[in-house]
Amino acid sequence: MWSVTRLNGWKLGRPHAILTAASLAMGLLFASPAGAMDDAQAASQLAGTRIVPAADLSQFRPGNIISDDRFFDSSTMTESQIDAFLRQRVKSCQSGYVCLKDFRQTTTTRAADRYCGEYRGETSETAARIIAKVAQACGLNPQVLIVTLEKEQGLVTHTWPSDWRYTIAMGQGCPDTAACDTRYYGFFNQVYGAARQFQIYTEGRYFTYYAPGKTWNVRYSPNASCGSSPVFIENQATANLYYYTPYQPNAASLRAGYGQGDGCSTYGNRNFYQRFVDWFGSTQSRVGAIVQATGRSEIYVVMNGRKHHVPDLAMLNLLRTRLGAVASVPTKYVDDLPEARPMSRYVHDARSGTLFLLEPDGTKHRFASAAQIAMFGYAFADYVDLDSRVADAFPTGTDVASFIQVAGQPEIYVLEAGQRRHIYDWPAWEYASRGLSRYVATIDQGPAGAIPVGASYLKPHTLVRAQSSGDVMLVMPTTKVLRIPSFALAADFGAAAYQVVPDAVLAGWQRAEGSLTPFVSCGTQVLAADNGSARMTSGSVPAGVTAVRLTEADCAAMPRGGVATGAPYFVQPTTAGEVYLLDSGRLRHVRTYEQLTALNGQRPLSILRWSKTVVDEVGIGAPLLANGTFVQFQGTAEVYRVEQSTLRHVQSMETLVRLGNGRVPPIEALPAEFFSAYVVGSPLP
Repeated sequence: MWSVTRLNGWKLGRPHAILTAASLAMGLLFASPAGAMDDAQAASQLAGTRIVPAADLSQFRPGNIISDDRFFDSSTMTESQIDAFLRQRVKSCQSGYVCLKDFRQTTTTRAADRYCGEYRGETSETAARIIAKVAQACGLNPQVLIVTLEKEQGLVTHTWPSDWRYTIAMGQGCPDTAACDTRYYGFFNQVYGAARQFQIYTEGRYFTYYAPGKTWNVRYSPNASCGSSPVFIENQATANLYYYTPYQPNAASLRAGYGQGDGCSTYGNRNFYQRFVDWFGSTQSRVGAIVQATGRSEIYVVMNGRKHHVPDLAMLNLLRTRLGAVASVPTKYVDDLPEARPMSRYVHDARSGTLFLLEPDGTKHRFASAAQIAMFGYAFADYVDLDSRVADAFPTGTDVASFIQVAGQPEIYVLEAGQRRHIYDWPAWEYASRGLSRYVATIDQGPAGAIPVGASYLKPHTLVRAQSSGDVMLVMPTTKVLRIPSFALAADFGAAAYQVVPDAVLAGWQRAEGSLTPFVSCGTQVLAADNGSARMTSGSVPAGVTAVRLTEADCAAMPRGGVATGAPYFVQPTTAGEVYLLDSGRLRHVRTYEQLTALNGQRPLSILRWSKTVVDEVGIGAPLLANGTFVQFQGTAEVYRVEQSTLRHVQSMETLVRLGNGRVPPIEALPAEFFSAYVVGSPLP
């Protein structure tokens, strides 16, 4: 029932007995000496010295039992504080026994090595002094040593400890399958050896099977039939505890508090967590993650037992948004931490394998691709690993996407086709971000400068004029602009917003050939202006009409309205009631409803609405004349009567009076140029 670990052929271990509820409370692993109290009596006497459990075991996280900051912080207690603590746990010791608060031992000098600094031996050192000196020498939290002494042999609270408890006080060097190694016998050897062993685990040369940042199957018990479950080991300190005690508590163990669970329950790591919280508070960071050694200027973020230098004020301000103030800590605490790569905004949460960008507002945003990471100036593998505490402190925002802002500059850019386009104004921003997250990623100046600058981003389907130009242009979505002949025609297509912009804003924009026309050919589509929108047509440009040719992408921002229409096309001015037929590129007034219905046929009537200015620009041609109408063309004397849309010359006054039922009928005068629009038939006799 004891764990075994190996190093260079020899074993390092510690006991993991499965105990009764009473013996768990006292840490009893061995039988009491003759005449000693039984377990029930001992528990009763110890009740006055034990603190009331405060730990909430529902908060136990098997992947993060204790943070690295807590585990390796050797500055938490002085020798005098340790001594006071031990005396508080045991007010009086049974006659004939030496309790930990009064224990003394002559220690030997240990030379410094790669795991611990020098320990200078002394005569008759107290347990408190030994714990304090070992913690300093080996860079370990003395509270970890105290809790481990209690977890293993109950020495901190025991009122009648046997000599054997001091002999193997930390369970160090006691394998599963053999007697304990006598080289580790003795209180000092046990405390020093266990602390040094924790640093051997931390080195990661020989012990890798619970390495942090990976998921491992951790058993519930030495009994393999009790099973295991996957645990993501979040930090080195937790890995060290599993090397030392390779089992996680099951649900029954956690429900039992300090009591007994079921046949598959183990209690070592549960008791470590619970006792630490009850005695010293949270197992998570005692100080903020941002630290500064007293008297030094360098500032670090401490994560996973390593320190990351904070390179500048911008990074410090970012970190402080979520991690709080900089904590002043002893120089040795900082010096004992191995240094990792400097802190950057490119970070990694190993629990999910997600790569994030940290923002100045204290949020983190997932990179969606390796290309994004490279664009922001980071080599793929150069991320900083966040420990779970720091990662969780930064709320997760929207994924990195299309919008960027250069650090320290107000301009916002949209990324398109490998270029960054400055979003010129608020309407352009509203259009560019429609239906998208409005998260703008901050990019450093260096990598931003490597991204080619494209044309400024203007809201499509708006009107602009460069300061040095007289031409008003329609903005299209494809970085093309199209000249408009009039504001009225642009408005009939729905483009009304207009502004004058610096010439530089239109730099990079391509001018499309031609000018806007009432009908626009957009690839395979033909659109017609219609009172503020572009209406679909039957797909062909009307005869006699010139239509500017654009691509479908050029026309994509034109607002669509109405049902599709086709030839014959009817147009009505927005400010008048007349209806015109578009015929060979000219507008011909339809004089009667009968004419309109006859021309329209059986289809639903569809009429385009144009401003009067556009009607005039297209031009009004000869009207459609009703049967029986008499007309005369300016500059000539001939009078014609309309019959079946044909002009027939009235050759005499007698005929005219006869056709007018005994009087001269009304005669409409038309411009001379209209004459050619009509068919002339045979004269009337």
